[in-house]
Amino acid sequence: MTRPIDRPDPNRPPPPVDMDAVRARIRELAPRIEPIHGWCAPDAGAALYQLARLVAPTSTVVELGSWKGRSTAWLAAGLADRGDGRVVAVDTFAGSANEAGHAELLQGQGPDHLFREFEANMTGLGLAGRIEPWRMTTLEAARRWDRGVSIGLLHIDADHDYPGVRADFEFWSPFVVPGGLIVFDDVPTFVGPSRLVGELPRWYRYFGAMPNKWVVVKE
Repeated sequence: MTRPIDRPDPNRPPPPVDMDAVRARIRELAPRIEPIHGWCAPDAGAALYQLARLVAPTSTVVELGSWKGRSTAWLAAGLADRGDGRVVAVDTFAGSANEAGHAELLQGQGPDHLFREFEANMTGLGLAGRIEPWRMTTLEAARRWDRGVSIGLLHIDADHDYPGVRADFEFWSPFVVPGGLIVFDDVPTFVGPSRLVGELPRWYRYFGAMPNKWVVVKE
């Protein structure tokens, strides 16, 4: 279980942000993270970094679907530069059964290969201490989640079929703190998440879009 993170004092003004330094940090990280195999575009990764570092109201981040850790690295780097928090990375590390491309990419690999590669990638970037991998399905993880721990940022990037992404949203969104962020991957390229973002309850407000991702705020 991830440990609870103290919420910041709402009466204390946030420290000033040097955006030139943030942009410089992103330029430093990009060539180190980009070699990790995955589908998170550099601009999207930079946006995830900024959401985790500067916007999420708590430093508990959950990622559903991590593959080899490209997006995980951006989120964890944002928390590292924020100075606290962890990414709970939920993945079976066996690929998605309904995505033929995953089976092809994992063909001939042992059952632990993807997980070991994920671990090696995070260790190589010096981010392993910011990441808590949960090697299980997203729904198994939701059932284990400590109800006392509020999520500041939820990145939904696991099963992209409509029933799967809807289940992930319904199981995990109650743990997102008011003012917290939910990032849906593969909008508009996959039908499942694209349909779901058009059906969200009115208390989820559009925050913004980045390459192939859609972000809402829970009010």
